[in-house]
Amino acid sequence: MFAIFNFPVRRDDHAVQALLAARQIQRSFRDRHDALVRAIGAGDIEIGIGIGLDSGDTNFGEFGQAHRDLTAVGTVVNRAARAQAAARSGEILVTTAVRDRTRDMITAAGADYTLKGFDQPVTLFPA
Repeated sequence: MFAIFNFPVRRDDHAVQALLAARQIQRSFRDRHDALVRAIGAGDIEIGIGIGLDSGDTNFGEFGQAHRDLTAVGTVVNRAARAQAAARSGEILVTTAVRDRTRDMITAAGADYTLKGFDQPVTLFPA
């Protein structure tokens, strides 16, 4: 899933709202995990959600052959996607930009991650 929290209406607290939404998604999934596993017959297969958040400037454009979809593109989108790929089941990983915009909501120390498509390690914080 992909979400933008500062478009079309600009919000000063977009990073806070994104983090609150991510935490709610994780809580809701934990609350429904066992029922979902039974419903889909997952057995011993681990299912979960990893979430990655970044904040910054992005560009919007229309893409697609059969029909045109408006989507966001750019480094901030790629970094969030790579943070999501690095997040383990039940984990939320955020960039320094998100940590700085969410003040005391994130207190854990960050760690450097080597993310595909980025030459330098990216510091991600568990949130």
